[in-house]
Amino acid sequence: MSRTPIRWALAAAALFALSLPSLARAASAASPAPAKTAAKASPKPTPTPTPPPPYTQVTWREIGPAAGGGRVTSVAGSATNVKLYFVGSAGGGVWKTINGGFTWTPVFANQKVAAIGAVTIDPSNNNNVWVGTGESNPRNDVSYGDGLYKSTNGGITWKRVGLKGVRAISRIVVDPKDGNHVVVAAFGDPYRNSVHRGVYVTFDGGKTWKKTLYLAPDSGASDLAMVPSDPNVVYAGMWEFRRKPWTFRSGGPNDGLYKSVDGGKSWTKLVGNGLPAGITGRIGLAVSQSDPNYVYALIEAAHGILWRSEDAGKSWKMVSDNTLVDQRPFYFTHIAVDPMNPKKVYAVSELTSVSTDGGKKFHPIALAVHVDYHAIWIAPNDPSRIMLGEDGGYALTVDGGANWFFSKNLPIAQIYHVGLSNENPYEVCAGLQDNNAFCARENSLDPSGLLNKYWKVSVGGDGEWSVPDPSNPNYIWSDSENGSVVVWNKKTQDQWSAQPYLQGVKEQYDLRTSKYRFNWDSPIAFAPWNPHIGWVGGNVVFQSTDRGKSFKVISPDLTLNMKSHQIPSGGPITHDVSGAEYSDTLLDIEGSPVRKGEIWTGADDGVIGLTVDGGKHWKKMLIPGVPPYGRVETVAPSPFDAATAYVSIDRHRSGDYKPYVFVTHNYGKTWSSIASNLPKNVFVRTIRPDIKNSSILYLGNETGIFVSFNDGQSWESFKNGMPTVSVRDIRMQPTFDDLVVATHGRSIYIMDDMTPIQQLARAEAAGGRFFPVRVSFQYTLHENDEGTYTDFVGNNPPYGAIFDYYQKTANAKTPPSLQVFNARGQLMRSISGTHKVGGKAQPRLPNAVGLNRYVWDYGTNGVALWKGAAKKSYQGFPEGPAVPPGTYTAKLTFDGKTYTRRFVVKPDPRSKFTQAEYDRTFAFSMKYETMFGKIDTMLNNLDALKKQLDAAQKAATAKKATGVTAALSALAGRRQGMFDILTANYQNDEDSIERPGALREDFEQIYFAAQSLITPPTLAFAHRLDGKYARALGQYNAFVGTIPALQAEMKAAGLKPIAGIGTVR
Repeated sequence: MSRTPIRWALAAAALFALSLPSLARAASAASPAPAKTAAKASPKPTPTPTPPPPYTQVTWREIGPAAGGGRVTSVAGSATNVKLYFVGSAGGGVWKTINGGFTWTPVFANQKVAAIGAVTIDPSNNNNVWVGTGESNPRNDVSYGDGLYKSTNGGITWKRVGLKGVRAISRIVVDPKDGNHVVVAAFGDPYRNSVHRGVYVTFDGGKTWKKTLYLAPDSGASDLAMVPSDPNVVYAGMWEFRRKPWTFRSGGPNDGLYKSVDGGKSWTKLVGNGLPAGITGRIGLAVSQSDPNYVYALIEAAHGILWRSEDAGKSWKMVSDNTLVDQRPFYFTHIAVDPMNPKKVYAVSELTSVSTDGGKKFHPIALAVHVDYHAIWIAPNDPSRIMLGEDGGYALTVDGGANWFFSKNLPIAQIYHVGLSNENPYEVCAGLQDNNAFCARENSLDPSGLLNKYWKVSVGGDGEWSVPDPSNPNYIWSDSENGSVVVWNKKTQDQWSAQPYLQGVKEQYDLRTSKYRFNWDSPIAFAPWNPHIGWVGGNVVFQSTDRGKSFKVISPDLTLNMKSHQIPSGGPITHDVSGAEYSDTLLDIEGSPVRKGEIWTGADDGVIGLTVDGGKHWKKMLIPGVPPYGRVETVAPSPFDAATAYVSIDRHRSGDYKPYVFVTHNYGKTWSSIASNLPKNVFVRTIRPDIKNSSILYLGNETGIFVSFNDGQSWESFKNGMPTVSVRDIRMQPTFDDLVVATHGRSIYIMDDMTPIQQLARAEAAGGRFFPVRVSFQYTLHENDEGTYTDFVGNNPPYGAIFDYYQKTANAKTPPSLQVFNARGQLMRSISGTHKVGGKAQPRLPNAVGLNRYVWDYGTNGVALWKGAAKKSYQGFPEGPAVPPGTYTAKLTFDGKTYTRRFVVKPDPRSKFTQAEYDRTFAFSMKYETMFGKIDTMLNNLDALKKQLDAAQKAATAKKATGVTAALSALAGRRQGMFDILTANYQNDEDSIERPGALREDFEQIYFAAQSLITPPTLAFAHRLDGKYARALGQYNAFVGTIPALQAEMKAAGLKPIAGIGTVR
């Protein structure tokens, strides 16, 4: 039984305070130059520093999910430290663990890119870590990099050491004998020609680089393999690849297998001697550590899959044509060799498989882990220790694959879209690349946080859209690839297919033959004017009024319908028709919040569609000046003006990385670019107008989020603690006014209560503002687990009433102060002054120039604490009980002015308690908290008296005043007796098991019981305590009345009397 005091369970939450920097919007004028004189030249004026944005510390909260993981593209471990690993993710940067995967730390979050292609630890120095940015598994959602990075302190800091123009790096090999010798496979940009690809070599630790193998502007290096015992021997695969918005080409005349015997300075192409002739596509390589004569090559050839050499590449033999080994060559093609056994080979593809006969026969392993593997690392000194990277995260075994530890603690989900309900708390649904779609409440109502277990799968496979039905949020509409919509009832678990049109296998393979076409990322939306109308996008708009059980087509083909863009994707060796390349399809459907019947659509070929009569008539348009085949990722109608809409267009799949963002104010008759000062070579993914301020826009691009306060005339970074990551979707929850962001690599982020951002201009104009306080709820928090252990834990919203305020200046001597009054004008809470934090005085309320945020957790002013308790946590209750639901007034004083706001605290919407019961509970709690404080005051007094008596005893003994000494001893005994009546003075949590408590411990029990509905047993116990308390209080005051006699006796004996202590009333 814990003796640690806790506060009301209805309000169990720590105080939360967040300070934000200056909100000054106008740039300071430059200082004037001093006047010139003939004697000396005028010095240059000191430039006025640009003030920071006003919101840089308005931080986001990360909520997950992590349960589904995300694509890990590279893994690296240490031979000498079995607990050290790094993983690189497709869109979430680099992560490090120093405890074998129990916990992970993001170590690359603040770099300019987040896509990782390769991570390698220097075999001779664990502090030297190399990272190649840009993923080299070039599927439809691949992101770019900006070169090669190196850390010399284990990932604490990074330095880019070259290859800036290389957009994707597939492999880094480090000489185990000389860490300055590094060879890099540069895959390059999959979307356009570039000379920045091939094989690069450094011999000075990255100071200088030389490109030693280059074939063509569309041919990059797919893989490398270095012989550990002879690092001069390196094998390289070269791969010609090009992706377009509607297809890709894997393989060409500039493919091939190469070998170097001088550490990568020069290369010889290996041809014939058993190798396949002609186009070879992607090549994966591995060389045996125990016998370097054994070399394995996975080759995307027309015939055969795996080749083996037993003479260091002089001759080859095709040993397997089993597609299990390399299911989708452009996406996988990785192989590894057991470091102790040259014939034990691992292939990572859709599944991980192993061969023990040199690659002839394979069988799958790790079947319970995940699918779609992209990386493998085997400890060079212990083949039983293996780490895999796959679409669900990482998997680690330390017993050779008998058991696997699967990641549940990396929040690297690649989210496409978020859907929000209007519940309290509201549901957040998200579609994850290759990891299902998940839904969870944004507030778990669990003080432990938003645990993995609270995320529930709404659809399997690749999740894209997952949206609660606004007419009944128990129904979730989710899309799992190419229009495969499922409606799921989260309450009953019923579900049904809501796919508007089911394609036959021929239609799926050759889209030209299909009646309708659906994108990999087929949109789902609902009519703002009628929650019973749902839409699904194909190449037309499908409408349903019965939750997807039936549909009708309400539009013509809203695409260019380019038949040449609908042929089977892939080739010339291997076709790959997964649906990820389907073209001439819709990407977005949005209904106007202000005009009934107005619907906008965006297509993946640049077409924007519009109807203003519910689908009876449509207009198709292309924005003039935009190059062809741009993906209209978002069409966002204004919530203020029916004629206004915002559009983001992405052309990076055509090799064009420019931002394309537009607005129309006349239903698309004319369009204006609002890309203004956005980064010039970072493409935009989404745009969304604010729902309360018509001047504010939010925008997501491939590296982060931006905000505009002037309708797109200029943009500012709005990352505010969010890591570098691709932002794919931005939505606002209307009831709570929260901003919710889907990232493609770091899961979901929420910024709570956008009021101060929306009213920022008013605050700046006034010079000071206490913003309106959002209605808050006294949720009952319930812990549903024993602990979070090693799982990722998402952040719940702050618990309490959020107070946001803006101050033009900050007075360090007079920091802000707060008073909260109830409806009867009684003071409930007051906060002011400073307190010690880390030995330094800090204001109790945030005191920054600009915007500040403080969260009041409903606690009232506390009573006296017993300073002599054995532990700080035993001292009592720093705050009083939480106030009951009701209307309150906050008075906030800062910058010499007092601002007042009335606000409402509501009960937990699930609660069945009446207001009278809340009020009764509060009054009951306040009564016994007051009595508890008086007990602690008595204990503080008795502790003070003990110190006085101890000092007096020494003085009386020194003076040999035996009578006084005896009197002091007698009083000390009575003091101890009084002390024992008040408390058992437990020293540790379970001391109560060994000996009974006293009055104070009984009051802890009644105080805890008083935090919920007051029941007859509680009242009976309280009645008994009232009597005990009255008797103890009387005994104490009577005891205090005996002290003057001793004081007189001490004075008569020539001793300084003790000060004594006061009574308690």
